[in-house]
Amino acid sequence: MPMTLFIRPQMWGLSIPPPLWALLLILPALAAGCSSSPERCGGEILLSWAETKQLQQDVEVLASPRLQGRRTGTQGASFSREYLTERFEQIGLQPPTSVFPPLAETLSGFQHSFNYVDGFADARGINLLGWLPAAQPTTEWRLLIAHYDHLGDRGPGFYPGADDNASGVAALLAIARRVKQAPSRYNLLFIASDAEEPGLYGSKALVSALQQSGFAEHISLAVNLDMIGRPGLPYAIYLEGSRYFHHYDDFSAALMAGTGLCIRPSHPRPIGRSVQRTDWLRASDHYPFHQAGIPWLYFGVPAHAQYHTRDDTADRLDYPFIGAVAEAAEQLLRLPTKQLQNR
Repeated sequence: MPMTLFIRPQMWGLSIPPPLWALLLILPALAAGCSSSPERCGGEILLSWAETKQLQQDVEVLASPRLQGRRTGTQGASFSREYLTERFEQIGLQPPTSVFPPLAETLSGFQHSFNYVDGFADARGINLLGWLPAAQPTTEWRLLIAHYDHLGDRGPGFYPGADDNASGVAALLAIARRVKQAPSRYNLLFIASDAEEPGLYGSKALVSALQQSGFAEHISLAVNLDMIGRPGLPYAIYLEGSRYFHHYDDFSAALMAGTGLCIRPSHPRPIGRSVQRTDWLRASDHYPFHQAGIPWLYFGVPAHAQYHTRDDTADRLDYPFIGAVAEAAEQLLRLPTKQLQNR
């Protein structure tokens, strides 16, 4: 997730005792947790197929010193693609060249290359795309996206980016493995996007290419996973985009009952000047899909104390929680089209 504005009371000359400051930070999450929800919401996490050991292994590799923060255009990003390509192949994902002929010039195996302007400099990024066919032939597609880039190495030390967004990529890999084992009724495209941090450039380039090729009209849902490793209270994940779906209340209740998660329809609202102020619509890779009129939903948690710091490490994440979010997202990708009627 790109950098957003974080405001502390001291910046405005306010004197608030530490206990009250801490209370102000958690009140939005507590308020969100007071709304009606299934009996199991916020209780025990229920996992059916997600493997926490594999999730943790994927996060630990992506957040490791060798990858040096995965900044776009660096050797760390190249190492990231090597690892993810190996995982794509292990799972059995197929390169998209056979199903996306209009993109042939920018595709090489799993790699979709694109150019963009970062400030005043020309830059190049590489998305990774893999797909799985539906159980029966269909022209309908569902997309799952999670950005693999992060901030890289700045000054002494590097930014691991375990939650932002190795967590989302690990869940994407887990979902791909699940769908390979139990095929969906829809074609599924799995996207590990690049250059999200500097400006959503990877998703913008992909959506533009899909529109130009006429492929976008066949996409009935895009699900974005960005920062899903640090639960809110009580064990909450936030699902942005809900207001665009007529049947959100029905399918979110089913997801909560099946996973034990508390799924909130939007991130907590800020209280005064004390907490994060973020435009969640434009905050991550779902936004280019929104601009293109493609239905989308976005799983994420609010920015925490380790967000965009060198302390966003693999040991701080909650892997059963990531597994539950993965299972919820996989259920979303299997929803009947009639339940995805947009407002």
